[in-house]
Amino acid sequence: MLIEAMEDWNPWWSEETVSSDLKGIERDTLNAALDLVETFRVKVVTGVRRCGKSTLLYQIIDSLLKKEKANNVLLLNFDDVRLSSAPLEQIYKVYLEELKPTKVYIFLDEVHGASDWVSLVRRLIDLKKAYVFVTDSSSYFIPLDYARILTGRKISLELYPLSFKEFLRFKGVTAGGEGTEARAIVRGYLKEYMVRGGFPEPFFHSDKLARKTLLEYFEDVVTKDAVSRFGANYTKIRELAYYLVSNTSQRITYRKLKNLLGLGLETAQNYVNYLESVYLVFRVNAFSEKVKNQLRLPKKVYAVDTGLANAVGFKLSENLGPMLENVVFLELKRRGYEIFYLPVNKREIDFVARKNGETRLINVCYDPSEANTHQREIEGLSEGMKRLRVKKGEVVTWNHQERVKIKGKEVLFTPATRWLLS
Repeated sequence: MLIEAMEDWNPWWSEETVSSDLKGIERDTLNAALDLVETFRVKVVTGVRRCGKSTLLYQIIDSLLKKEKANNVLLLNFDDVRLSSAPLEQIYKVYLEELKPTKVYIFLDEVHGASDWVSLVRRLIDLKKAYVFVTDSSSYFIPLDYARILTGRKISLELYPLSFKEFLRFKGVTAGGEGTEARAIVRGYLKEYMVRGGFPEPFFHSDKLARKTLLEYFEDVVTKDAVSRFGANYTKIRELAYYLVSNTSQRITYRKLKNLLGLGLETAQNYVNYLESVYLVFRVNAFSEKVKNQLRLPKKVYAVDTGLANAVGFKLSENLGPMLENVVFLELKRRGYEIFYLPVNKREIDFVARKNGETRLINVCYDPSEANTHQREIEGLSEGMKRLRVKKGEVVTWNHQERVKIKGKEVLFTPATRWLLS
C-alpha cells in the first residue's frame, strides 16, 4: 500500500516529467527556492492553506527533473491517510528499497500530518544524505519541533497568495505602457485583484464560484487549522475570525474583542495568536523604541487576502481605502519588511517599514485630491519624518502622482499600480 501511495504522488517516476496541470504558472518565490535546493538545511515553506505551497514544490521538482533522475525525487503529501498513518522512517526505507535512488531530494507536503518526521529529517541533514523541503499551513508547530531538535538546520520561506505582479502574469498581461489608456487598463486589473484576491484556484473560476471557494477556504482555515490544531472553540474563534477579516486595516484591542465576543482576556489574545499562526490575519504593532509601549498600544489587523476579506465581509465599493491599504501591507510582507504603524498627533502613519537598516514611512490614501486630505497626509508624514529622522515619506494612491518638497524633505505620491509593480 505504501509504494502504491508513493507512486500516486510521484507520477514522474513513470512519466519522467511534471504535468502542466500540477506545476501551474511560475511563482516569484521559485527562484529563491531553487537557489536553496542543494543546501543541507531543511527548507520550510509555510503559508495559508491553498496559497500554492504544493504547486511551488511541483515547480521545484520540474526544474530538478531537467538534470536529475526521476527516482531521485520523492514527494509525500500527508493529507493522504495512507502516508500519514505510517512512520516516516518506514516510508523512507520502502522508497530506498524500491526506487534505489543515487541522490535523494525529499519533499514533505503538509508535514504536520507525518508521523515522527523530525528525527529522520535531522539525521538526513546531519549526515548529508538528502536535500529536504517541507511545507505546512501553520507557522507555529514546525518552529516548536525545530526548537527541540532542528535548531540551526532550517531555512524559512513564506508563501502568500498571488502578488499583483503575479496576478497580471496569470492574466497574461504585460504592464509596461505609460499612456493614459494603458494605465487605466492596469488600474482595472488592480480593482479586479482587490475584489477577487490572489488565491490561485479561484482565479480560474467565475465570480460566483470564486466567492464560494473563498468562503470554503475561510471555513477550512478556521476548522482544519485553528480548531483542530489548537483545540479552540469553533463558534467563538469563527466569530473572531469573521470580525478580524471584516475589519481589515482597523485598530483592535484585546479588551474590545473580549467584550464584543464574550471571551476571557487571555483567551481573546490566544485566539488571535492562533489565527495569525495559520496565516489568516496579521497584527501590526505601534512603532515605539520601547517594547512595553508596543505591547500596550492597540494593534492594527490585516487579512491574508483581500478577496477572502471581500467574500467574507466587505462590500468593496464602500471600502476601497482599507482594501488598498491591505494590498500595500501584504506587498511589504512579501518584500520582507518588518512593519509597524506610527501614531502621530491623533492621526497615524499607516506603515513604518524596516529592512536592512532602511526605514520607510508609507501612507495609503485612495484619493488625496481634496485640499484638507492632501494637507493632512503631508503634515502627518512630515511629523513622522522628523521624529524618525527620515528624509522621504510615501503616499500610495489610486491615481495621484506628485512630489512635494518640504524643508529638505520630500513626500512622494505614487499610484498604487506603479508602486506595486516597482
